[in-house]
Amino acid sequence: MAFLLIGGHAVNAYGVQRQTGDIDLIVKSSQRKAWEDLFLKIRYQSDQCDNRFIRYRPDTIAAWPIDLMLVDDETFGKLYSDANLVDLGVVTVRAVSPQHLVTLKLHALKVYQEHRYAKDYNDVIQLLRHACPQLRNETLRELCVRYADAALYEKLSRDLS
Repeated sequence: MAFLLIGGHAVNAYGVQRQTGDIDLIVKSSQRKAWEDLFLKIRYQSDQCDNRFIRYRPDTIAAWPIDLMLVDDETFGKLYSDANLVDLGVVTVRAVSPQHLVTLKLHALKVYQEHRYAKDYNDVIQLLRHACPQLRNETLRELCVRYADAALYEKLSRDLS
């Protein structure tokens, strides 16, 4: 079953250091049952679940919680084709591209969650500075308008200058 790394570990893989308390993956929604079976086998329990997201918690504090974002096969294929191999020290995995990571973060910022906003906003700023400075132009404005709003673009532009 294919997956792509997103979230804090992907941000770290692109040279932006920040703490994270879980592992975030994008997977195909068509493989949902296989993922559910796998997590059942390794004794993870789902404590949040809907059509696009499943949060799994281990039965021990010695293991990482894992969040799955479910996307259709076409979306997964696009993300996968642009993904990069990243070395996490003990394993090499595919992570979404820095541009797609920024896009995912912009989408998360659209739905304001007080406990997440500062972390996601800082991730976007740092990724734009270090991993994908080429986005600091009209492309960023277009992404903001499409996945969040123009006000976010204005705020990012001010904070990046």
